[in-house]
Amino acid sequence: MSFRSLSIHDATLSAIYVSWEAARRDIRLLPVGLPPHLLVFEGFTHIELPRRASWGPSSSVNNSTELQAGQFEIELQSGDTLRIGATHWAFRPEVG
Repeated sequence: MSFRSLSIHDATLSAIYVSWEAARRDIRLLPVGLPPHLLVFEGFTHIELPRRASWGPSSSVNNSTELQAGQFEIELQSGDTLRIGATHWAFRPEVG
């Protein structure tokens, strides 16, 4: 599965967790028609989390893109774009 093909359009971004020590960032998503999932980035080197809401308030995902190997963007319907640099990513159901 490619990062671009993730089924996260219109998913609600409910939380972001960062473990500095483990260099891990988990994004908790509520995808349409699926149980809660985690989008996990391991070995992160940078993160940008703007919250300007230039298009208006929203917690929903518009699209996701891998710009190049290890460089990811998640655009929200608020107009904000989360940027992540990481060596690995995974998308999986959240477990208890």
